[in-house]
Amino acid sequence: MKKDYIRLTAIITSLILLTFVLLEGIFTYVTATKIMNEKMALAKNHTLMASMARSGDIDNIIGKVYHDFKLHSWYGNDEIGFYGMIKLDDGKVVESGDFVEVMYVPEDDSKQNDYRYFHVSSDFKRENAFISYFDIDAMCDDNFIFNGKFSYHEQDPKNFSKYNTFEYTIGDNELASIENAVPVSEWKGDNNLYAEYYTMAKTKYEAKLNKQAKKQLAEVRSKIDKGYVFKIYQNDGTFYYQSEAAEASSMQEKIESGQVVSFVQYKLGTSYYITHSCINSSTDNAFLCYVFHPLGLAFRSHIFLYIMSLIAFIIIEAFVVAMKKMYGNRMSYELMRQDLTRGIAHDLKTPLAVTKAYTENWEYIDEEDRHEYAEKLNAEVDNMVSVINNMLNMSKLDSEKDIKLEEVELYSMTSEIYERMKPIINEHGLNVKLVTDVLGGKYVAYADPKMIKIAIGNFITNAVKYAESRVAIKFLCNEKKITFMVTNDGQCISKKDIKRIWEPFYKVDKARTDRMGSSGMGLAINSSILRLHKAKYKCISSNNETSFWFELKKVK
Repeated sequence: MKKDYIRLTAIITSLILLTFVLLEGIFTYVTATKIMNEKMALAKNHTLMASMARSGDIDNIIGKVYHDFKLHSWYGNDEIGFYGMIKLDDGKVVESGDFVEVMYVPEDDSKQNDYRYFHVSSDFKRENAFISYFDIDAMCDDNFIFNGKFSYHEQDPKNFSKYNTFEYTIGDNELASIENAVPVSEWKGDNNLYAEYYTMAKTKYEAKLNKQAKKQLAEVRSKIDKGYVFKIYQNDGTFYYQSEAAEASSMQEKIESGQVVSFVQYKLGTSYYITHSCINSSTDNAFLCYVFHPLGLAFRSHIFLYIMSLIAFIIIEAFVVAMKKMYGNRMSYELMRQDLTRGIAHDLKTPLAVTKAYTENWEYIDEEDRHEYAEKLNAEVDNMVSVINNMLNMSKLDSEKDIKLEEVELYSMTSEIYERMKPIINEHGLNVKLVTDVLGGKYVAYADPKMIKIAIGNFITNAVKYAESRVAIKFLCNEKKITFMVTNDGQCISKKDIKRIWEPFYKVDKARTDRMGSSGMGLAINSSILRLHKAKYKCISSNNETSFWFELKKVK
């Protein structure tokens, strides 16, 4: 019955866990798949807008490059990593990063706007994209601003009539043409200049994704350089490819001719979308890489739901554990009740049978023998009364309201019990010692005097009954606790029996206990008494010695 109960509880718990994992797994898979498709569509849309921008009226390749970066700053930063890399005819590389675009807007609408750029580091602190008031003391060529200072002015948030000035140092730029450089003031003058700040990442998480996008692009290009390319297939006018070994020259030809447009990986862990295009010539190769983590985004966007579902799982498991404990207690109670019924029946069966036999044959007993038989009948009745009294004592030990704590001197109480039991001790020829850790010390504890006297008496009686030759009764104390221990030699109690000796009517050696008149109730009564006292108690049996001990709170 117990094994079936444990097996059933394990099955229920496993089913709940399996259901929880399955539902969470399905929800996460569906959510991550939806996010993957949405982010991939967004990345494709960004690259499409970049491609359209390159096909416009902007002749300068650098302007086309930074138009791609501007588009990402406008429409990107949606928990998608971005990295752009354009390799120019002269072998130089333009990489994406935070930058400021300085724009000249001529008064004559017939003329075209002109642009210059400079990259900025994390030291450049600004939230708003448009910079209204600024000064530039630096050099510039046809594309870049470098080697100088950029000062911009912002209203004080606490005092709108006051402006705070911030200065940023513009460093060198290896892409700039030094020999053709002029001061910014000679470019278009100081009038009609406007500036905007573009950032590739709005959060630390997106900055981390940007670094991963750069790494991802490098890995794909490395595979291309090593000859590990992709089998190309077409879908809606866009070329995709999957990993496959091929000749490097064949793949390079497809890249340079513009046949290979997109490099795509659909995975719930890490997805990426890489586009390639040839801008002006076969050596003007532009790569844009977008990377994101669908599973991570699913967890991040639904973290509250996951926490709530975990709490719900814990509550359900707690309910199962509570029901398990409740059912376990009930089962233990039923088992104890069955043992109790069997014990009562066993202990009353023999004296009742003897009494019945005597009464049925009473008229056939000689007059001179009737006195002896009457004494035997009284002894059997006393035995039944003892069993019933023990049961009544157990019924009285049901709650803490039955206990009345007061100061009790345990050593003198034990000495009194010992003196009363001396005839039995001498009859068995036992060597019994009372041992204390303090000579002549007092062992005063908080206890119910009647109950604790029963408990000590039962422990000593058991020790005397089962001892072979010696019994030791010990008292130990510290600042907080008093320990009572009784030890006897003789046959040890098995580990299996130690777990049950505190149950009513449980007898380790039935033949021996019956012979010695044991009811099997003593230790059960002691267990109830000590639980009411909230005392620690235990039985230890090994090396032909058995010890019972308990601890009580010491009176200071």
